[in-house]
Amino acid sequence: MKTICIDFDGVIHDYSKGWRGVDIFDKPIEGADKATTLLKAKGWTIIIFTTRNDTPALREFLDSNHIKYDYINYNPNQPKGSEKGKLIADIYLDDRGIQFNGDWATAVNQIINFNPWQNE
Repeated sequence: MKTICIDFDGVIHDYSKGWRGVDIFDKPIEGADKATTLLKAKGWTIIIFTTRNDTPALREFLDSNHIKYDYINYNPNQPKGSEKGKLIADIYLDDRGIQFNGDWATAVNQIINFNPWQNE
């Protein structure tokens, strides 16, 4: 079984207004419900990996918008001794991530020129 960590802000819900409070969310990103449903059907474990706390309001937002997930900020399959920090996953999906492909020059160029999709 494969595991994906999906960011919440800017990936599950529109984050173009930035942080506005613990349980203040914008509308869901179009297609997030269908995508997470498809991933679940294909056997993926879905972790919502966010800087937000796991609150009842966050769970209600996910559930009422038909966002499929297994865990929030937690992977029960972490090896002993690695429970703190970055969660183990096969893939991370984030609106502010850059994939490192072994070339630091390319990575630095991507970092310097980075612009979140909401700002384009």
